[in-house]
Amino acid sequence: MKKTKIICSIGPASNNPDIMEEMVNKGMNVARINFTHATLEEKNMVISSVLEVRKRTNKPVAILYDTRGPEFRCGEFEGGSVTLVEGETIKIVKENVLGNSKRFSVNHPKALDSINVGNYILLENAKMKVEVIDKDSEGLICKIINGGVLGNKKSISAPGVKLDIPYVGEKDLEDLKYAFSHDGEYLAISFVSSKEDVLEIRNLMHEYKRDDLQIICKIESELGIKNLDEILSVADGVMIARGDLGTEIPSEMLPVIQKEIISKCRRHGKLCVVATEMLETMMEENRPKRAETSDIANAVLDGTDAVMLSGETTVGKHPIETVEEMAKICEATEKYAQFDYLRDRRGELSDIPTAICESVVGVSNRLKAKAICANTISGQTAKTISNLKPDALILALCPNAKVGRQLALYYGVFPIDIPLFKTTDEILTESVYEARKFIPLNKGDLIITTGSFPHTGMSTPTNLLKIEEIE
Repeated sequence: MKKTKIICSIGPASNNPDIMEEMVNKGMNVARINFTHATLEEKNMVISSVLEVRKRTNKPVAILYDTRGPEFRCGEFEGGSVTLVEGETIKIVKENVLGNSKRFSVNHPKALDSINVGNYILLENAKMKVEVIDKDSEGLICKIINGGVLGNKKSISAPGVKLDIPYVGEKDLEDLKYAFSHDGEYLAISFVSSKEDVLEIRNLMHEYKRDDLQIICKIESELGIKNLDEILSVADGVMIARGDLGTEIPSEMLPVIQKEIISKCRRHGKLCVVATEMLETMMEENRPKRAETSDIANAVLDGTDAVMLSGETTVGKHPIETVEEMAKICEATEKYAQFDYLRDRRGELSDIPTAICESVVGVSNRLKAKAICANTISGQTAKTISNLKPDALILALCPNAKVGRQLALYYGVFPIDIPLFKTTDEILTESVYEARKFIPLNKGDLIITTGSFPHTGMSTPTNLLKIEEIE
């Protein structure tokens, strides 16, 4: 049984209940709606499919909304494109003009004021590169370092520069309002570069009474890496969006950065997702390349909570087989993964609930317990235990199905709906009962029960650890 969670982007290849049901049965945990591409009809259909699949499978399939984010793009050109020739110069201007080989405009003119002489600008996902050699009131004069054909409205980025662009534009605000008014558990926000970006989204969530959504910050820039600690202080987790991130940092540094980001997530107690081109080959073929298998395995060994499929399940030819392959790789790798996050946390200050959760993991690993039954109202007990990656499965016994689905991305956590019990004895009895239903247990096997007691229905701090031997 795999512990690493799988996010599947939903598109034409997977956007119906029958296919999605098979994907869930093969290992899919979360359905991603990509606001960059999905139409209103497609968004509604994904939600409808997820609701139907939940009924069919009785599994807590969660929904993740993914915003487009602030976009910096060039304007339009005479004839639809322009050829940039290495060694020549071109001017990026604030004025709205029809571009040519001498100059072109951008969708956010004020952003040019943020860029200085000596900065590099990447065009169309870093296919082309220019260096700013002069600057005046009209714009930036740039020397073409790497040329190519630049088309209408293609992406622009300036590595390491905080651009003067509104974080929530009109399109994102429209999409956010959609997310706030529909069922869902996670909100992935794109091109996060600072703590302030996250807080702006949190304020909107609060305004629309959707504080229940968990924010996953997509790290896609040098600034996002530089400000990661402050971003993690206000986020629920991050997604390592290796596509856009790979255009801003040297490709040879991407594996190292991935490890560092995952490590920081563990230290901050936040979840982490690794994304982009994980099984790209399976968009056409029915089996992955060896390098893709190794890529997924290394993400698991690094300690990620989840991995994500993008085009493979939106427009790929083999969405079901792709999920199955990813699940097999994750499960096989987990058997050899060695996590010792308790050791990494030694010496850190800890509150009582966290200390109990750390004790649960330590005792569970030492006694080789079969399961940890985390009785939880808010989900926090299960999240804290998951972050430490115990060897045992984590059964999150929760009387609220919505909270259970909010645990869909946490490593090793399996939500189970239970009634709201009034006594500690009822909870302890239910823990053994649910553990027996979930996994085979023999006489002498151990399970560990933890949670907050008495169980009143209110979220209270974790305060109990009990070791139960199966009779």
